[in-house]
Amino acid sequence: MIGVRLVLLLAAFAGGAAPSAWADELTETQALFPVSIGGNTFRLEGLIIRKADAPGRLPIALLTNGGAATATGGANATAAAYAHYARDLARRGWLAVVTMRRGFGQSEGPKPVPITCQAASLGAWAGAAADDLQATIDTVAKRPDADPSKVIVIGSEIAGVAAVALSARNPPGLVGVVSVSGGLQSESNCPINDLLVEGYKGFGAKNRVPNLWIYSSSDRLFGPDLAERLHTAFLDAGGDVKFVMFFHDGNVGTAIFGQATEAWYVQMDGFLRANNLPTWRTTEVWSAIDRLKIVDRMERQNFAGSMIQHYLRRRVKRRSPFHQPCRRHGRARRTSSAPGRACR
Repeated sequence: MIGVRLVLLLAAFAGGAAPSAWADELTETQALFPVSIGGNTFRLEGLIIRKADAPGRLPIALLTNGGAATATGGANATAAAYAHYARDLARRGWLAVVTMRRGFGQSEGPKPVPITCQAASLGAWAGAAADDLQATIDTVAKRPDADPSKVIVIGSEIAGVAAVALSARNPPGLVGVVSVSGGLQSESNCPINDLLVEGYKGFGAKNRVPNLWIYSSSDRLFGPDLAERLHTAFLDAGGDVKFVMFFHDGNVGTAIFGQATEAWYVQMDGFLRANNLPTWRTTEVWSAIDRLKIVDRMERQNFAGSMIQHYLRRRVKRRSPFHQPCRRHGRARRTSSAPGRACR
């Protein structure tokens, strides 16, 4: 019985399958966001999820489509594929928004142009992707339940690059970016790592928005050498970033976003707390215990201890796909002391 209840608690807070009794606490709305980009109007496929009983205006957490290594990859993705993550953010107190950039899913507009071996090609793609994100934020900001003064953007792989590019614009209200396995490859099969590093150097020179980047040392597409080069270029140029490199017990690589969700959620929650942004609170652990009608004092203490240890521990358990999260501090700026071990 205890094991079943603990599973329910972990599911509610770790981003697994939430208990069915809690499902009606969220409202989910499919959307086609009318956005204006470059003087033209498009409709972007989207999804909005929020707590049904949340009062007032809610900070905005924007997720955008990634899951691909190239600019044109993942054309058949849908907003529904990101509903799981949006629900987890909504439970943390966010107005969770998913947007599909132009040319993806049911979104209108031209499909992205393949990346070539030229720096201008990379810059044009990053600019267009950032335009899509900013236009979505501008549209969502008009909602009466949205607080545009607090916005975070989350993306994996190519979407991570798009989020970092937006952070270099320092738009009003953007208070954080989370990039998981952020990187980009050329459809022309030419090496563009040097171009990407130079691009990140430019982003860092302009950036003033806190970033969290999470990578895996087992990543075969955007491996540790490239990740550290991107981090060094961005940080030394003046950017604000906390960098986490997970060592691994298994070969997960760029699949961190989907296969090691708990691992990067731990880092994200620490990042949100460090920046005084909404995430789950220890009081919510007690609320969950009350929901499960646990009345025995020792049993309540045991459950609470398990939950708090699970989320506030200083490293990810070894049985997860990763262990010993690692961060490297560059010379230009020392970042948050959220969980993680300094790289050597």
